[in-house]
Amino acid sequence: MGSQRVHGINYMNVRGWMQEAGDGDFYGLHTENGQSVLVLAQGAGPWVSGVAWKTPQLAQQYKHKKFKDLYYQDDQ
Repeated sequence: MGSQRVHGINYMNVRGWMQEAGDGDFYGLHTENGQSVLVLAQGAGPWVSGVAWKTPQLAQQYKHKKFKDLYYQDDQ
């Protein structure tokens, strides 16, 4: 487990026990629309795979939103 700053987000990088390949999973605290969120990312990018919100209502509201300041794999 380690940390690294990528695309302006301080991520914690977590790799599985005995993981031989891949870059692991990345978790970083960030702010979107004035709300604190947890950004989940994977891969060499790392590319964002999801944004965790504090409430189910916020998650529902933003479930299809792609944020311009986050890097998604299909943006490449």
